[in-house]
Amino acid sequence: MNFSSNTYRTLSAVSGTTVTSAVAEVAAQTPTVLKYSSGTRFEDFSSVHTWTVTGLKTLCEGTSCTESAPLTHQNGSKWCMILTKKANELLLCFLLKKSETNKILRAKLKADEILPTGVIREVFQCKWFHMKEGEKTEMQVIRRTDNVEQNYNENEIVLQCEICLQCVIQDELPVPDTEEPHGAIVKAVDEMMRDEVLADFELHAGNTVLKAHRALLAVRSPYFAAMLQPHTKEAKEGCVEVKDVKPEILKQIMLYMYTGVAPALKDMPLELLIAADKYQLHQLKHQCETHIASCLNVDNAAATAANASVFSCDLLWDRAIIFIRHNLCEVMRTPGWAETVATHPEAVLRISELMG
Repeated sequence: MNFSSNTYRTLSAVSGTTVTSAVAEVAAQTPTVLKYSSGTRFEDFSSVHTWTVTGLKTLCEGTSCTESAPLTHQNGSKWCMILTKKANELLLCFLLKKSETNKILRAKLKADEILPTGVIREVFQCKWFHMKEGEKTEMQVIRRTDNVEQNYNENEIVLQCEICLQCVIQDELPVPDTEEPHGAIVKAVDEMMRDEVLADFELHAGNTVLKAHRALLAVRSPYFAAMLQPHTKEAKEGCVEVKDVKPEILKQIMLYMYTGVAPALKDMPLELLIAADKYQLHQLKHQCETHIASCLNVDNAAATAANASVFSCDLLWDRAIIFIRHNLCEVMRTPGWAETVATHPEAVLRISELMG
């Protein structure tokens, strides 16, 4: 359980010995956390181009083709339209002339003819294509010269095309604060503890005296909220004697209540779990459960399950039972199992019932 960087000071104990407050020392070991944020989104980028072709009557039939000027898309790729005359038909296709990435592009292509009357008719059906540099789409018939209902200029065609590319956009998203919030809290608590700014309560654990703030303790812990009601002995005396929690564990508890981080969680997870249970620090207790569950092995599985049963740790109990069920023979041959049978017979009975 943790306490902000500088919660402890050098104090003079009743016996006359010097007691060094260790909050600053512990908090100095709090790891730096770097936050990065990014996002990936898909966006369609379109470019629209108009191409006017005149002299259609003189366009040779067969294999000869007419290319438009390069059509540049905003992603850097270059395209063109290709017009071909065949018998009584005009055909159109698209060519990907250049791709900046030289990879397959996903493009939606369409073309409309703008008639002399101003009417727009679709001539190249809107469709998605996957194309590499140098590839063409299939040819599509866009006009038939024998159309009896023609309302177009036989010698000219005005084509308007739309080239839409789906692009992947990688965004670096802003992190709200350039300074890590936890770091700011640690600095503030460091100053508050070092200067004993409005500290109004003391916790005595052995030769260690920790100065704290009643309001913060009451807000963070229902246990302290009940203890610090105006009518209680502790509230009137301004201090409490802590006999069932070791000083180093209490320091971590205080660090946690002030900063939200327990630097030594990985070193003493069970002790912190027990203290978190006592002080009703549910989030810290859950963190301890999660860490202990990640360290399960055949030697500690039985004891872990027993502790989970005693301290009502549902997550840890479930993980331990699953582990024991899958490794029952190995677990029962360990000294840890024999010790658990001797010290927590009720828990072992409960475990045994679930194994059946």
